[in-house]
Amino acid sequence: MDFDPAHDTLAFDAVGLDHDGVGANFVNHAALQPGSPVDTFYSGAASVANGEHVVVITDLSFASGTEAASAISGEHAGDIIVYHDYQTQTANLAYVTSENHVDEFGHLGSFPTVADFAHLHLTASDFTFV
Repeated sequence: MDFDPAHDTLAFDAVGLDHDGVGANFVNHAALQPGSPVDTFYSGAASVANGEHVVVITDLSFASGTEAASAISGEHAGDIIVYHDYQTQTANLAYVTSENHVDEFGHLGSFPTVADFAHLHLTASDFTFV
């Protein structure tokens, strides 16, 4: 509810990584070992994102995860997209299921504008796989 990148980390339970639980459902994108930052990360303009495993779109706002996925290129099933939703005024986390299709699985706080969301300054160290 009050995600603050200075104090919080988004940790994803990855299938086959370390001692995952029965409910593990994310692809392992840990850079080195469980708990380390993601292996490829991008934050910035949607038009420049291309194939990174975690993408944070900071220049545009979207009405759905499908629109966000369509604005970037090179994403594959298992990748994660974080984008601003102008309708709900939230930052949404979405899991890529296939080209230009995602399942949303989380929302971060209240961000009236995409600029407010961009000011979170999310980095690779904010995303880990365990």
